Amino acid sequence: MKPYLISGVALVLLAGAAHAQVIGPGGPGGPGAPAGPVAPAGPVAAVGAPPAAPKPPPGKAAHFILQDGDAMVDVKCADDETMKTCADITLQILDKIVALPKP
Repeated sequence: MKPYLISGVALVLLAGAAHAQVIGPGGPGGPGAPAGPVAPAGPVAAVGAPPAAPKPPPGKAAHFILQDGDAMVDVKCADDETMKTCADITLQILDKIVALPKP
């Protein structure tokens, strides 16, 4: 029962963090302003310059960031570990944090 409870708390924290994203300002005219001329996206390369190399793909490693107030747990597993192994490690860390005495 305890792993299910901790998994539920972790899911709620992740969902809350995704919902609490701050929206930036709308620009000089605000969000409802008419659109002006569109600038090109990114830097413009000089004529004859070789194209820039594409960015490498993101790693396959699982990465968990759990935050509750001032407490934050950031777990990043190795690329060759499975998601289940990384989740189990994260749950073990959460179990140890829950078992700590409160100040």
